[in-house]
Amino acid sequence: MLRKPSESHAPQAVRASLARKSLADSRLRAAAAALLGLTETDVLALQHLAWAGALTPGELATALQLTSGGTTALVQRLQRREFVVREPHPEDRRSWLVRLSPSGEDRAAQLYAPLVRDLDAATASLGEAERRVVAEFLARISEIGEARAEELVRSAELERPQVPRVPVPGLWA
Repeated sequence: MLRKPSESHAPQAVRASLARKSLADSRLRAAAAALLGLTETDVLALQHLAWAGALTPGELATALQLTSGGTTALVQRLQRREFVVREPHPEDRRSWLVRLSPSGEDRAAQLYAPLVRDLDAATASLGEAERRVVAEFLARISEIGEARAEELVRSAELERPQVPRVPVPGLWA
């Protein structure tokens, strides 16, 4: 287990705790993937679906930075394993929504129940004013992280090499 002692409540110590939490999340995702027989990307997709309720394949592709083909393969894999279901989009006949299946919800709930219990106990140990401060701080941290992630995604898209779409005559002759 990676631990770094914090000597104060300075911004560096808070950042170190946030980094440690992020690394713990990555380890949890890797362990969950191993236990469920999935990839970490599969588990990340399940987490996005649990958070959002339902996503279109395009929204899921954007969240995971996958191609449409990669997203199709991921959804089909999760569907075969009964983690997700596809249903017609209520407002767009051309699209589908992907959501956790009842079986997927149950398996995720069983896996994450101890973590949820421990997080709830830690939160319950705080006073109401402390919980409010922590909740507001974490919401702000989440907004900052989401904004920076979006900036990096845009930068990556701009820097992605453009592949010419010209067939190579020697391959088709």
